[in-house]
Amino acid sequence: MAKAPRTVSAALFALLLLATPGLAQEQVERSFATALVRDVLTAVHHGNRTGNYTVLRDYAARDFGAANNATQLAARFAELRNTGLDMLPVLVVEPKILQARIAAGNDQMRLTGYFPTLPRHFSFDLVFLQERGRWRMLDASVGAFDPIEAPEPQAEEPAADAEESNE
Repeated sequence: MAKAPRTVSAALFALLLLATPGLAQEQVERSFATALVRDVLTAVHHGNRTGNYTVLRDYAARDFGAANNATQLAARFAELRNTGLDMLPVLVVEPKILQARIAAGNDQMRLTGYFPTLPRHFSFDLVFLQERGRWRMLDASVGAFDPIEAPEPQAEEPAADAEESNE
């Protein structure tokens, strides 16, 4: 049975970044992965804007639809919806795809990454199932997090001993 969608906290997202797959897997072509991510996130965005998640439910894999009615989905996406995060930029901003793999057996795919939007990044962890001739969403985790900035390189300061020896 499909898991219900959940919001990804910054800590959980960091763990997802470190997760390594255990089975032999195939890479997914980047433009195809980007299209699938945008497709699902657009449906989530429309649900967030309207409060109606029936399209997302009906568009997903059979198990996902059976496990989630529209009211349950609205409750599960409430935190994301309440942040007021505008998800429309996912249509034009290039995502940073951190994982795009098809599991052994070629029937499940996982796409993990984020959109580097400002003022907050938008994360996704999506699982798809090959069903009825196409990839359908089986699980979705989405969330927002503050941009992670790389630490500024520290300039090396001369050692105190070197200054004293010059006097």
